[in-house]
Amino acid sequence: MSDEGFSPIRPKSVPLSHATSSAAPPADTPSLSNAARKLAIGAILLASLLAVFLVVPDLIEPPRLDSTAQPAAPIPVAPAAVSNTDQLPPFEALMREQARERAQEELAAFVELQMALEKKMQVGTWGQEDYDAAKLLATSGDENFLIEKFDESLIAYRTASQALAALIEKGEALLEETIVAGERALLEKDQGLALVKFSQALLIDPANSRAKEGVARAEILPDVVRLMREGKNQELSENWQDALQTYKTVQTMDSKTNGLSQALADAREGATRQQVSLHLSDGFSALNASRFKTAKQAFARALKLSPANPIAIGGLEQVAEQTDLSELEALRLAAVSAESNEQWQSALENYEAVLQRDANLQFAKEGRLRASAQRRAEVLLGNIMTSPDKLSSTELFDQARDILAKAELLEPRGIKLSEQIEAVTSLVRIYSTPVDVTFRSDNLTQVTLSTIGRLGAFAEKQLRLRPGAYTVIGSRDGCRDVRAKIIVRAEMQPIDIRCNENL
Repeated sequence: MSDEGFSPIRPKSVPLSHATSSAAPPADTPSLSNAARKLAIGAILLASLLAVFLVVPDLIEPPRLDSTAQPAAPIPVAPAAVSNTDQLPPFEALMREQARERAQEELAAFVELQMALEKKMQVGTWGQEDYDAAKLLATSGDENFLIEKFDESLIAYRTASQALAALIEKGEALLEETIVAGERALLEKDQGLALVKFSQALLIDPANSRAKEGVARAEILPDVVRLMREGKNQELSENWQDALQTYKTVQTMDSKTNGLSQALADAREGATRQQVSLHLSDGFSALNASRFKTAKQAFARALKLSPANPIAIGGLEQVAEQTDLSELEALRLAAVSAESNEQWQSALENYEAVLQRDANLQFAKEGRLRASAQRRAEVLLGNIMTSPDKLSSTELFDQARDILAKAELLEPRGIKLSEQIEAVTSLVRIYSTPVDVTFRSDNLTQVTLSTIGRLGAFAEKQLRLRPGAYTVIGSRDGCRDVRAKIIVRAEMQPIDIRCNENL
């Protein structure tokens, strides 16, 4: 068939790098894994290559028949356009295949960067021109790839990837710069500028959490400023608790408010200082009123809030000191009252309690001696009065007279002591006067009288004895002993003592 009347054949390029959409994916689309991305890119490349061999022939302009046209000369085919590698030497074919794979890998890197950029940022608002330039480079890489200029394709893809990486870095820097400017505006309480900056940041990255938080903080900035000013006025009025509550309200609204942490610390310190002052005042008021327990509790509360507070420590020391003095005074008064009522045992116990607290108190030493002597006389005189018949013993009688003599020297002499002295004096007088006592027996019984001794056997015997208790014992061979307790009194009946019961 003749070539006459046909137009030259012009192939059309199919851009490999545009097989994926340039639109940003939805914000909630999950990131592809490395394996998934490689599969996707492989599918893109495969589709592109199929397009070369299946679609491109259909895109070739059909020949136009022109009966008047002159026959055209054959168009020479450049060596780079030859795609049949089967005719190449093995080494050259291997090198071509490796170049093709390197170009594919660089294309994959470009596509991955492109997906990351469109997913993270709205590039159209700040870098569309640079983005278009990078895509144009990738398109030139596609064209070189289709005509198997793999080295040129690799360079184009790599340059496009570097352009995208620089664009991402530029976007991240611009985003950070805008957010920092917004945060600085917040610190300077410039609501308008803060809203502008954070809104610009959201145009770059609509999902950025710092920018979203910045917008929220900027929207409530007037209320925060008003509350911070109100808290400061409350501090100046020393309404520390109110100031603390105001700052806590700000904290719930915007915990990052400039100066809030220090304001909270100052308010807490002021409230604590004020509460400590109130506790100290309560403590000293109670101390002056001798309400020592209340004072101690107040000072302890102050120390709990301010552990090293010297005033509270001194207050507790005063409480302890005055408590001791008060308790000592109470014991002294109790001892004096007991003395006045001749309750010598109670007085002695109170003086002993005083000396246990302070062994050097003279009034307690003297009181203990006085109470001890009175208590001893009280007990001994009482014993004599309870058992006067024991005065029949010469030894006990002499002891009674000694006790009586010492009791008569005691001061003070109360009513009870005077009565005891009078009663024992009468007993001593009575028991010091001997009386005649007649003893009768059978001249066979041996008679013994306690405190006197052996009387022997007799029919009748008279003795002068001091009144009191005596024991008479009779014994006789072959008979059971007899024993009798007698109380000697004036004008008493004769005492009969004899053994009659045989063994």
